[in-house]
Amino acid sequence: MATSKKFPTYQFNILGETINLPLVEDIGKTKEIILVNSTILFSKKGYDAVSIRDIAKVIGIKPSSLYNHYSSKEALFEAVLRHAEDLYLLYFRRLDENLAKCRSLEEMLDLMFSEPKKMGNIFTCYAFSLIQTEQFRDERSGMIMTNTFLEYSINFIKNWLDKAVEKGYADPFDTKTVAVLIMEHVLMSINLRVHECLDRHIPFSYAETFDGLKLIILKLAGR
Repeated sequence: MATSKKFPTYQFNILGETINLPLVEDIGKTKEIILVNSTILFSKKGYDAVSIRDIAKVIGIKPSSLYNHYSSKEALFEAVLRHAEDLYLLYFRRLDENLAKCRSLEEMLDLMFSEPKKMGNIFTCYAFSLIQTEQFRDERSGMIMTNTFLEYSINFIKNWLDKAVEKGYADPFDTKTVAVLIMEHVLMSINLRVHECLDRHIPFSYAETFDGLKLIILKLAGR
């Protein structure tokens, strides 16, 4: 029997701005709550160990109600992947808008590093951990990991570092290598947040590492 508890929800913020559900257009609040909680459960237990009944119990609805939205666990998982990718790209759209306002390389780096320093959005950490784990089992997960979480992210960072050079905010430097280095630190930050701190509610900050990385990049860029 379904519980009567309120649907569990999670507060989202992007660059300090609180975002209300639904975050993704055309999904609707109820579906997004299902997707968020499914993502976290799949991430914690693995796809094979989670049933529709498990997800319905966590959310507080009957399994039949969940089937009204998704015809199978496979269909739900596919929707989970699309949702995770959509939210990841939403973050980059907001980041892009704010980077355009920066007037120095230091400002750009501070903005790029503001989220990975603290990894405050719990869902983002679980979504990434899920796709990272499932990439070798599920082809779609592997494509998102490679094309979006890695290649798109690296190219996004490189393009903005190139713009910093073009605008005179930095001397020419190897922006591709630096972009890869930044993403390596982001991945370490996410993995540390998920595997070391999240479930045990340990206070988290990767600020010292990213502050040190910023100083290295500024030195490479002649600043």
